[in-house]
Parts: sequence; structure tokens; C-alpha cells
Amino acid sequence: MRLLLCGCLAASLHAQAFSSDALKNPAVARALESVAPRQQAIVEDWIRLTEIPSPSGGEQKRAEWIRGELSRIPSLSDIKTDSMGNVSAVRRGSGGGRSLVFAAHMDTVFPASTPIRVQREGKLLKAPGIGDCTGNLIAVLELFRALDRGQVKTKGDLIFLATVQEETRLKGANEWLRGSGYRPDHFAAVDIGLGNVWYGAFRISRLRFRYTSSGSHTLFSRGLANPAKAVAKAITDLYAMPLPQVEPGLEEMKLPVLNVGMIGGGTVVNAIPREAWFTVDLRSLDSATQDRLESSVARIARAAADAERVGFHLEKPDGNDFDYSKARPRQERQGHPFVKTAVDVMNHFGAAGPAGSKAIDAGSTDANVGVSLGIPSIAIGAIRQQGAHTLEESAEADSIATGVKVLIALAVATAGI
Repeated sequence: MRLLLCGCLAASLHAQAFSSDALKNPAVARALESVAPRQQAIVEDWIRLTEIPSPSGGEQKRAEWIRGELSRIPSLSDIKTDSMGNVSAVRRGSGGGRSLVFAAHMDTVFPASTPIRVQREGKLLKAPGIGDCTGNLIAVLELFRALDRGQVKTKGDLIFLATVQEETRLKGANEWLRGSGYRPDHFAAVDIGLGNVWYGAFRISRLRFRYTSSGSHTLFSRGLANPAKAVAKAITDLYAMPLPQVEPGLEEMKLPVLNVGMIGGGTVVNAIPREAWFTVDLRSLDSATQDRLESSVARIARAAADAERVGFHLEKPDGNDFDYSKARPRQERQGHPFVKTAVDVMNHFGAAGPAGSKAIDAGSTDANVGVSLGIPSIAIGAIRQQGAHTLEESAEADSIATGVKVLIALAVATAGI
């Protein structure tokens, strides 16, 4: 009998689903209704935070601002900044529900010296970092404010997490999930555009290939080995390498894929460089494919060194990818109730427009860490944004109100009320 009760409890915790009836709960309704009057104030916070420079590894000023705002939310406890700089807080549930982390990253890809001044053009906000991920970070903060305004009480804990160094190998989320001592039931990285739901994790290899020689003045260089020629040959051969068929269902993304993103070397014009190098960003959907492609890329890069008679070094400057041996199988991740709940919530609020929201086996966010640990994890968005990682980045100011409502609904559907 005890085993049966335990089984029934486990099933009830797993069989989550979104029902619009939950949004009629007086407390939840108050939380939802409180968002629209706050639209202008939310956007002002959004602009203020965007204009605080926050390159990866330099998020301290943003972290201070975020922690100050969290301290003004009465229901939050355990507000802390860990050794890496992640800022977290817990909204305790009454018990008997599932815990859920809402994570958004504080870092951007832009150096601290980048001029950042938000420009408003109609309903568009324009500035480097306005979308990825500042807008989503503000939406998560507003979620916890709204829950307090409505006096919503959930059964499960809700955790606020602002991470560091997401753009450099998800280092902050990895540190928190593995070292905080808190094992959440669910993890949501609020990091992509409003609409779809990502439930996967791309396998990512970032490789640097260095070619070396003794060098020589141009006058004596004819016929000598040259690392620059090895770089040119390797890049040409890599792009001629046949890739597996493009995985379906990823919309504009085409995987597997490799990209040469950086090239460097040499110190003067009139000499053979003693060193030349380039980087490869390699991505696919599963570990077996990734391993095969990485081996092929390394073999081709080394063959170029042999052909040009230069030294060769393979480096992984960001370390290895995560160990996905504990990740749930694709079908299990796709069919998990957490994914369906998120899609249903998106569709309820029309977040993706007439086409509707989709569950996509994609992922290059903090949720990848959760996937690698076997935690039901998704990436979602709370704003509509364009031009991420460019100086022309922009976001739709009005979209954040819908995004906050989506987060409220996902919180109560998952943690229970």
C-alpha cells in the first residue's frame, strides 16, 4: 500500500498541465492584471539595466543592481551572490509542489568599452544587449514582483537565478547547478525570443588550431614553410568536408554546422609569421555525431599542417563540452509535461502569433546544463528581439508585458497553487 501511494504521488507530481482555469484564481488574476499598469516602469528598468556594461566576467555592477531590486521583494529569502557572481533568491512554496528555476544571464557579448545608449524608435528599443539577455532578465525580475503584488502562494519553490558568463561556456549556470546544493525539479532559461520552446541542448565544440614555424624575412621566404598557408588550406578543406544531412524541425537553424569565426597570426607584414591560427565552432544535436565531426575536423586541420610542413597544436580554449551521458533521451525530453505546459502557456497568450508555438529540439543556453544533468529543462523567451550579438540589436518594448504574463502562468502551472 505504501508503494502504491508513493507511485501515485510521483505520478501526480509528474502529470502537470496548463489550464486557463488556474489564471482565474483571484491571486493569480491580480498578478496578471498588475502587469499592464507597470509597462512604462518595466521598460525604464529595462533601459537602465541595458546601459550598465556587463561583458562576460565583468557582471559585478549589474549583479549589484539586481541584488538591490531582489531585496525589495518581501517574499524572497536566501538572497545571495556566489563565488562566481551568480545572484539567486528563493520564493518558498508551501510544500508538495515542484520547484522551478527561472534563470537569465547578466552578461553580454560586448566589451565594457562599447558605447551603450538605448535609442527608442516608436515601439522599438535599440542598443547592444537590449535583447540578449537584458530584456529577459528584467522579465524574470518582474515575474517575482508580480507574484508578490498578487499575493500568489505556490506549493513548489520558485528560484530566481541571474547567471554570469553564459556567453562563455555557460560557466555561471554550471557552477550554480552543480555547486549550490539545490537540485530543482525543473529549470527554465529565459533567454530566447518570445514564442517557441526549446527542450534540447546542442553539442558544442570550440576549437583553436595553431600552426607554427621558425619564420623568415620576406626576402628569404620563397619556398619556406608558412603557417599562413596551412591556415588557408585547413579552412578551405574544412568547408569542403561533407556534413550530415540538416536536422529537420529547427526552423532557420541548420545543424550540424561548423563555422570559422576567428583568424589571427603574425606581427609584421614583411615576414613569414612564426604562428598563425583560426577557430572552429562546431555544433550538432547529439554526442555521437559531434564526436565523429570533431575527429574529422581535427584530422583535416592536422593534415594541412603536414602538407605545409609546419608545427601543429589543437586547443580547446573554453574547455570541453558538458557530459551528456545523464541527459534524458530525445523522445522523453520532447514528451515531458513541462515542455507541453510551456507550449500551451505560449499559445494561450498568443506569444508566437497565428502560427502558434512549437517545441524544438534546440539549445545553446543555460538550460543545456540542466539537460546534461537529467533535469527537465527548457529555454523560453519573454521578449521579441532581433539582431542578437550585433551592434544593431533591438527589441519590442510592448512585448515584455506578454512575456511576464507567460512566466506567471508557467510558474503557477508548474509549481502549483
